[in-house]
Amino acid sequence: MKKCFCLLIALMLIAPLSWADNKKVILDIKDMTCSLCVISINKALRATDGVIKAKASLKTHQAEVIVPQDFDNQALLTAVSHTGYTGEIHSVASAP
Repeated sequence: MKKCFCLLIALMLIAPLSWADNKKVILDIKDMTCSLCVISINKALRATDGVIKAKASLKTHQAEVIVPQDFDNQALLTAVSHTGYTGEIHSVASAP
């Protein structure tokens, strides 16, 4: 029981270190005109291996994606292009 408790404490201390290794990529998405566009883009981005979180916005015509620091941003653009839309990288920053 004591070993399990020590292991749990060790994992709790190590886990935040892995969370800090993420980045936020903002994509500009062209030609989004309705909520179905947003749903298609969200679905494609979220289905991309390595994507932690993705949220597209019709209001801003952008998608905010959280991925690991070493993630290839081109995979996000490829996922967007498979939906029939065009995307380009607006910015990349460390995720909070």
